Amino acid sequence: MPDAAPLPSLRRRRDRSAVLPPARESAALYLRLPAERTALFRFLLEAYENVAYFTVLDRREALIKVIFSPHMRAQAEAALADIARSVPLERLAYQPDESA
Repeated sequence: MPDAAPLPSLRRRRDRSAVLPPARESAALYLRLPAERTALFRFLLEAYENVAYFTVLDRREALIKVIFSPHMRAQAEAALADIARSVPLERLAYQPDESA
């Protein structure tokens, strides 16, 4: 398996030397995945060391909101792309009404 990507814990650590201005708001993505895969999704996302977290908006539809710092968008997108190899993710183009 020479083409396999290294596990997240074996990757080089992020360079924290660059100081970024504080983000005023969090960024978010909305995803749908098979309800029975939510625990696996949580486990895999946690392996990416605080790149993002998520909350379940509708457990029957397995609608989730992934929240991350706007400064970490590239890392969050890369993490979700890696996770999508194990968990089928449907990215939603719209932002559902959370007040309902």
